Amino acid sequence: MKRDPWLDETDAALADASQRYASERYAFDTQQRRSAVLRRFNPDAWREMATMGWLGVATGEEDGGLGLRISSIALLAQAAGRHLVNEPLLSSGFVAADVLMHHGDKTQRAQWLPAVNDGSLRLACLFSGEAAPVQAREGRLHGRQEVVLDADIADALLVEAVRADGSTCWYRVDAQAAGLERQTCPLLDGRGAASVQLGGCEAQALQAGPSEHSYQLAALALAADALGAMEAAMDLTLGYIKTRQQFGAAIGTHQVIQHRAVDMLMRLSESRAVLAQATHSLQSRPQAAARDVHAAKAFIGQQSRLLVQEAVQLHGGIGITDEYVLSHHLRRVIVDDQLLGGSEHHLRRFVASPFSR
Repeated sequence: MKRDPWLDETDAALADASQRYASERYAFDTQQRRSAVLRRFNPDAWREMATMGWLGVATGEEDGGLGLRISSIALLAQAAGRHLVNEPLLSSGFVAADVLMHHGDKTQRAQWLPAVNDGSLRLACLFSGEAAPVQAREGRLHGRQEVVLDADIADALLVEAVRADGSTCWYRVDAQAAGLERQTCPLLDGRGAASVQLGGCEAQALQAGPSEHSYQLAALALAADALGAMEAAMDLTLGYIKTRQQFGAAIGTHQVIQHRAVDMLMRLSESRAVLAQATHSLQSRPQAAARDVHAAKAFIGQQSRLLVQEAVQLHGGIGITDEYVLSHHLRRVIVDDQLLGGSEHHLRRFVASPFSR
């Protein structure tokens, strides 16, 4: 399991455990028999993730976590995408914890991080948009964002806002705060989000400072999630073309099918390499992190859609049915691509990023 030199034994053990757990807990047929509410968020599964330490991989050891482990976050996100996990692992377990570690003072970290790590506090993160950023005026927030991942089930929001002097700062807003309105919007793949309207609601300020690291971490996790869905689609397709009989032979014996499967495998291998580079950079080469993470989000966002769409084509009609898992992987990669900006957005930011060796 230890594929790269910067993945240690903890990563290997965590990756093995997460794949085993998710394959059992999120078996597709079992998950489909659950109610819509439990498919969106399962409290038992969430507590189990917390017990296994999944929610502590972005929290420092001094605050009760495992330390910031970028490689572990990427591996867990891959498992989530591969097995269609809908719980707010990315939002609350990874990104919110990272925001608190970088911007919370000692008192705030001591107050909130233990609850994040044990799953009793669910947080969603609102990154302020470039076109219409959230404004902070005299401790109150004003603005709107259309899609905030996992804000539909969050106990509180962490909001990035622009102050009057032009500086950025993170704020915590309770989900029931006066002036905060949330309109739930289910996402295409079964996860959830909300449109958030901030109408002068009171908020508690964290420490000011740029949010590039947390944004890069979120983009990396989304790319890893999409890679997990690609891996699942690839496995499903190989199994299908080996067993689907047509005119007395498996369709995988035809050369044209083999060529298309090889093209899919090349997309998957290239995506793995791009994600590995971005993970390595965010973990130990900060000067190259922005460029490599934007490259991963842009490249995997495009390649994941092409690969899973090809998988659907090779499956034929069954590939698009709701009763077959492949169609859910297609929805997953479409959503992953659009969250935090699509491939085009990240390609532009990749081009604008300084080149670093």
